[in-house]
Amino acid sequence: MPGINTTHLTTLGAEGTYMPFMMRRNGTGVYNDKTTNVQGWLMKTAAVAASSLETSGTGTATGLRLFPILVALAAVQPSCGSLQTYQYQEPITNKLLTCDRCPPGFHMLKDCTSATPTVCKPCPPNHYTQYWNYLPRCLYCSTFCGENQRVKEECSSQNNRVCECEEGFYSDTGFCIRHKECPPGHWVKQRGTTETDTECEKCPHGYFSRNFSSSAGCANHTDCESLGRKTVIRGTCWHDNICANSCEELKDGGELLLFRTFLPDFFQFHEMRTSMVRKLIGTLNGEEEQPHYRGLLLNKLRDWFTDATVEELRSVPKVLRKLDLVLAGRLERKMRMLNGASDCNQNINVTPPPHCEAEDSSPTESGI
Repeated sequence: MPGINTTHLTTLGAEGTYMPFMMRRNGTGVYNDKTTNVQGWLMKTAAVAASSLETSGTGTATGLRLFPILVALAAVQPSCGSLQTYQYQEPITNKLLTCDRCPPGFHMLKDCTSATPTVCKPCPPNHYTQYWNYLPRCLYCSTFCGENQRVKEECSSQNNRVCECEEGFYSDTGFCIRHKECPPGHWVKQRGTTETDTECEKCPHGYFSRNFSSSAGCANHTDCESLGRKTVIRGTCWHDNICANSCEELKDGGELLLFRTFLPDFFQFHEMRTSMVRKLIGTLNGEEEQPHYRGLLLNKLRDWFTDATVEELRSVPKVLRKLDLVLAGRLERKMRMLNGASDCNQNINVTPPPHCEAEDSSPTESGI
């Protein structure tokens, strides 16, 4: 057989010598499985292959050559009934005998004779047989869980070890990939499983989501009027309605103070490059050393907005223009909406913005 070391395709003979599979044994004994000769050969070959993998190590050339045989065996699942026996030509009498196969969890120790049934032996620890068989030895539990995997079913006498992806990961082309997080403006339509990734969908009108998440849904926009407040800016898919207690609250820079909770959502939704977020924070607070991780940077930006004065908040669009980011124009539009709402002679319920504005913007527009 090309590519396979045929010296390993053998089993112990009656006198303890190694003889090729599916051939005459001691000059007279032969296996004759009329139903699945190929399967019988595979089962016997796989047993020796497993032994080779166990004793020689999976990194050896022999183990690597024999490993595909194990895969082929796994695909061969016999049906019940007819495959619980096999035919064997007894060496002494030359009779063709029908022998019982050994059940799952056992392997064949001795073929049947005219006077005795097949002798089966339980599989030793870390070995198994999954089907009715006449293997000379049990298969080694050769599956070991790798990175981001956990044991779904431990090795037993009747099955190999079964692995699955850990919580938060799913299987894709043999690797466990982390579930994606739905971005701001989206909700988790279907949570990821060990076999499928997270499925996201845009928040419908009247709902929003401000964070990346692999499990959260969308929240209702706050009903400002039911709380005795006024709607200053209507919410979108990524931020809530902005409410004010009164028009007076919006005068003398008060409208910008309402922006404190809005600004972190603004920068999270538009997903600036991490390097640009670092430059923005450095320009705002004058510090050269900044964190390298995006999450820490956004937390630091949120802290700056919380402590910023009215004049510092008003300067943010100018800083964005200095960094050549088109986000400056979007932020200025929001600020104009607030300034207009601060005039109590005007209708404070401004025209709602697009529900998911900037979703069609190009990466260069957002500074990504």
